[in-house]
Amino acid sequence: MVSKPSGVYVEKTFTFPCPSVDLCLEILQKIDEELSLEANIFAELKLNKLVFKVIGLEPNVQSAMFKLKEFLSTYVLLKADPRHGIDVNTIAKYLKKTIPLDVLAIAIEKSLGVLVTIRGSMIYVDTDVDTFLSIARKVAEAQKKIEQMALPNNVKKLLVAAIAIYNIDYFEVLEALRKAQLINDNHELKKPWQQVLDELDSLLGREETMIT
Repeated sequence: MVSKPSGVYVEKTFTFPCPSVDLCLEILQKIDEELSLEANIFAELKLNKLVFKVIGLEPNVQSAMFKLKEFLSTYVLLKADPRHGIDVNTIAKYLKKTIPLDVLAIAIEKSLGVLVTIRGSMIYVDTDVDTFLSIARKVAEAQKKIEQMALPNNVKKLLVAAIAIYNIDYFEVLEALRKAQLINDNHELKKPWQQVLDELDSLLGREETMIT
């Protein structure tokens, strides 16, 4: 006699809006090819939305829901076009970290020499998504290096931008600021951080440096 697995069976449903019907169909194919889950998943396409029903033991359903939502968010972002705008929450889900849009914008502008526009929670850039995400990752990595430091928020933004753009250590930036008297003994900037970053370009002698 085969014993049934113990636990409570549950059914969870959620809806995922797609940018297009074609992308919905592509997502369904990729889920079938790439995603291994411990619960049963049923999907129905309604207009430009996917309605998912997940059935199984409660822990497996919770795990499957999490993996599925992570997969959907990442896949849609990788198919996104920065020219049409990307939402800050979508970027955060991909990076697993929230980064300030103003820092990301200035890092992109100085690295690529393209115009960046921010409207609310959306950022618009005339570049491809791979290049966009490459710079976003640089900003996230730079932020991780200094986020525990006891510094004013504007100084942290300056350091994150400088590290992401020039791939240098934060102490080199702080030393350059001190020598140029752009920061006081309490680590307070004497000018807006964006303006200080412009002056830092010439102090570091790296105006032409690009993110690689």
